[in-house]
Amino acid sequence: MKKIFFTLILLLASCDNGPNKGADGYTFGQKQYEKETVQINIVTYNSDEELSAITKTKLRNTNIDPKTVVAFSVLVPSGDVCTIHMVDPSVSYRPEFVGHEFLHCVYGQWHKDNNTF
Repeated sequence: MKKIFFTLILLLASCDNGPNKGADGYTFGQKQYEKETVQINIVTYNSDEELSAITKTKLRNTNIDPKTVVAFSVLVPSGDVCTIHMVDPSVSYRPEFVGHEFLHCVYGQWHKDNNTF
């Protein structure tokens, strides 16, 4: 029993990504803006390929490689409506990326490591 408990603690400890770093691999940086109220719309796709195809259209003026996108959000900083595009969670459950995109809806472009904004 002790061996199983130790293994479980070791596995849980290995999930720690350090201070302020999420399961999605990103560190929360500086807020571009802060929205207290925003309407969230969700658009789901049946596959990564479908999401990639819409990414090519919606993000065509960025340096983002559509093949690497697992979810994205669209919000104009002066607007109050944000749309999160993602693969249907019954197809591929990725809560860490949906939460990541939600934070973009609220705080704007808060990470600068993708060099697109």
